[in-house]
Amino acid sequence: MSTADIPADPWRYLWYVARAQTGLVALGFVLLSVSGSAWILLPWTISKIIDEVLLAGSAEPLLQWSIVLVVVAIASSWVFVAGYRSLFMAESHARVRTVRNLTDHLNLAGTGVRGAISPGEMVNLSTEDAHKTGSFIFQLGFGWMGLVMTAVGAFLLWRASPALGLTTLAGVLLIGFVVGPVLGRLQHHQIAYRSSVATLTGQASDVVGGLRVLRGVGGEAQFSQRYRAASAELREAGYGVATADSWVQGLKASLPLALIAAVTWVGARLALNETISIGELSAAFGMTALVAQHSGAMIGMAQAVIAAQVASRRLTAFFNTRSDIADDGTATGAAGTLRDPESGLAIEPGRLTVIVSAEAKPAEAAMERLARYRESGAERCSEASRGSAAEWGSGAEWGDAKLAGLALDEVRERVLLLRDDYLFAQTLGETLRVDGARALTAINAAGAGDVYSSLGSTMDGEVHNGGRNLSGGQRQRLRLARALAADAEILLAVEPTSAVDAHTESLIAERVAAVRAGRTTAVVTASPLWLARADLVAWMWDGKVRATGSHAELLLQDEYRSLTSRQES
Repeated sequence: MSTADIPADPWRYLWYVARAQTGLVALGFVLLSVSGSAWILLPWTISKIIDEVLLAGSAEPLLQWSIVLVVVAIASSWVFVAGYRSLFMAESHARVRTVRNLTDHLNLAGTGVRGAISPGEMVNLSTEDAHKTGSFIFQLGFGWMGLVMTAVGAFLLWRASPALGLTTLAGVLLIGFVVGPVLGRLQHHQIAYRSSVATLTGQASDVVGGLRVLRGVGGEAQFSQRYRAASAELREAGYGVATADSWVQGLKASLPLALIAAVTWVGARLALNETISIGELSAAFGMTALVAQHSGAMIGMAQAVIAAQVASRRLTAFFNTRSDIADDGTATGAAGTLRDPESGLAIEPGRLTVIVSAEAKPAEAAMERLARYRESGAERCSEASRGSAAEWGSGAEWGDAKLAGLALDEVRERVLLLRDDYLFAQTLGETLRVDGARALTAINAAGAGDVYSSLGSTMDGEVHNGGRNLSGGQRQRLRLARALAADAEILLAVEPTSAVDAHTESLIAERVAAVRAGRTTAVVTASPLWLARADLVAWMWDGKVRATGSHAELLLQDEYRSLTSRQES
């Protein structure tokens, strides 16, 4: 099932998660139903032994009831373990399914999630929310077990005396009536708390990614103030959840005890009036104690469903995001110069083009448009005013073809955009995705020999999640090595050597120019070490290409010379 088929409604999404594990869930429900019934039959069996053996003074029924007692005891324990295992497996599969759906949709939506979902929120979705939408299946099973035990217990108590059965049923309904409104308040507070968590983690993620920029522009104090305010809101939301949850927990512990007391009092009066036997009184106490104990499981089930619904709201909001890149192009086989009319940037085939810009963002945006990770201004018009991608007006072009009219898969296959991309936890070989010889060539060209040696000089060396076991410069060079190993027809790189020293940068620029000779390469940088090896330099000003030529030719212009001189110094 594609992510487009994932339900948009939170409740329907929970059903979608549970339905995928129908076999395990059904087996778990059946086994827990058998186990719950066996638990209730234990005190009923003991009551028969009391009445027919101890009080009657007859040993004849002892063997028969002893066999029943052993069978019921085994069923209540062993069958319970099997049911527990079945539901736990269903929960685990559901969590994995949700995480897989998140990954698939992230790949599908791509840049469409920018601004809609923060990196911190993505962490929450794949951990806390995936766990809650999976664990509700587990809790649902135990809630069902509590309902079965209540039904069986009430039936057996009704057979002994209608008053006992009615008292038990009335007590369970009263517990639900009292706890229900508190659970509603708990849901309200959990929604507010989850929203505050998303806001705070988003801010934390932003500061991790832009701490250096914040310090450079003196924005630390402003961020700290915003973060303290968001933390205070989260604390208050947490207090609201804790208050509602404490009421639930208090009622969950006290109301079942009140039910036991009520049934015991009614049973004792019936026993004194000889309406029920001593054995039936003991059965009433034992079954009510078990029902009361598992009524807590039913409350826990309600809590889990509420938490799962809150988590499902966040997940479906993410699944409702859509790619901001249209994928309705069908043309193939484009060739020639890559052009971005919005900026005037042209990447000629078979040459190394270096883009110099006082501000990196406009140049990066142009590279994103040329790689189709961002639409041009003309392409972002409303759906009502445009036809298919092939009919769009001005936009990035590849030779004589509109880039938007090409099949997106072909663009992704032939054009590679290198930015500050993520490094996943995997081996070095899995990161580079090519055989040993090609991998070593790419590592050498990217000046990443120290990365290779620091990981044990083997392709089986482990790169930690996010490249945490590597320095910033090592991570940057490993990303460059990964891009070079892919050997794409067109490589577009944004500041690929900003975190390395001048000597290393000079070696990298020389080796990349040699390795990519005859292939189309574009690099956004103002470093003279790259400019010295460029076949063509494009100078951007205010997001527009102001001049093109060789580095030596452009040095005749004062603004360009000033910009590159600052970079050199």
